[in-house]
Amino acid sequence: MERLNLRVLARFAAIVVLTCLCPTKTQAGDSRAFLFDANYAKPLRWNVGASLFFSHAFSNEGGGGPIVGGGVGAGGMQAWGGMALLSDVGGGDVRAVVTRTWDKPRGASANSTYVGGEVGWGWGLRVSVGYARRISGPSTNSDHIITWSVGAEIPWFR
Repeated sequence: MERLNLRVLARFAAIVVLTCLCPTKTQAGDSRAFLFDANYAKPLRWNVGASLFFSHAFSNEGGGGPIVGGGVGAGGMQAWGGMALLSDVGGGDVRAVVTRTWDKPRGASANSTYVGGEVGWGWGLRVSVGYARRISGPSTNSDHIITWSVGAEIPWFR
């Protein structure tokens, strides 16, 4: 069962990465923004990632729409999807997050899969907080963890 969960997570992460590297417009009027980030997070430790944000009504003032992304770090990897609102002065998002930990995560069970959600805000500097529950893997810590991250986020609009 754990191998199956890891395969599903790996496939989801591959789709997210390919989407970020080779995006296409879903409709003629859509706009998109790429968000590259480097941060320190629980349980991933130092990590890097990227997100792709789509908006039907994006202008200089901002817009809202779906966001997908992923990240990989010393303690594991994550894939996420949710809704975001971005503007020139900041942005916020709500994400569903799948996390796969490796040998030495921060404050979570090693070699386990967690599912949860996060709320984040920032522009340049991004902070987030969330909750996740272990769905597979050995239990060396609690089945529930509070997740958080703080780091730099660089937007690129297209």
